[in-house]
Amino acid sequence: MQSIALLPLIQRPLKRLLTPILILAFLVAMPTVALAVLQDEIQVYDDEINAKGESSLELHINSTPRGLQTPTYPGEVMNNNGVRVTPELAYGLGHDLEAGLYISYVNYDNKFQYAATKVRMKWLPFREEKGDAFFAGANLELANVQPQFDESRYNAEARFIIGKHFDEWLFSFNPIIDMPLSQPYVHQSPYFSTATRLSREVIQDLALGVEYYSNLNQLGQPINYQNTQQLGFLMMYYDGKPISFQAGVGKGFSNSTDSLTLKAIFSIPLP
Repeated sequence: MQSIALLPLIQRPLKRLLTPILILAFLVAMPTVALAVLQDEIQVYDDEINAKGESSLELHINSTPRGLQTPTYPGEVMNNNGVRVTPELAYGLGHDLEAGLYISYVNYDNKFQYAATKVRMKWLPFREEKGDAFFAGANLELANVQPQFDESRYNAEARFIIGKHFDEWLFSFNPIIDMPLSQPYVHQSPYFSTATRLSREVIQDLALGVEYYSNLNQLGQPINYQNTQQLGFLMMYYDGKPISFQAGVGKGFSNSTDSLTLKAIFSIPLP
């Protein structure tokens, strides 16, 4: 509900763009259909963006000690007992734009295998450091995923970003639209999900918080809550030297969600 309170602050052009998405985000009771998804990046996007000419490297590491074991389609590799490692390179283009590249790998059943390549473009025109009352923007992503990790080989994602700093607090909310681009899903409705972060700085460079991910709601299809993916994390965020990182422990809250998920993101300085 805090994100709704921010809407009166949004300038009219952006308001027309974001209002329909934010309305969708709070339809928590919307019908849902489960779809397999590669958990190579579990992250809430906030107001971080590279300046023009600045490059960065993040290493995403996710593990599922206790997860689902029944495939949703023939040949699917499940998250259970798996480890996912994804380096992400990003480069600031200026004009509030940042380009990124992910290459994902999965260690499953003692086998380390290539899983996916993703490219993205982040646009963040509203930022508090520029004098705006909040931060807001969008991230567009295209993915090529191996068939054992996603039944749709090619996928697109539009992730909207809105949030605000309140003294030591940070609130960030991502309404997400996922669109499969391969058969048999290409002519079906897109999938809707959300990612939310609330954290508080407890000492300099160290914050504690929670994140919640609600995946994946296919627009317009009837199904019950237990067939959705609902995942909450207790988080720690360190923004100091020599390496910034965030780490968390996640619990699933529905029958279609892995029971225990561990995640970490390391920000490695580049020249």
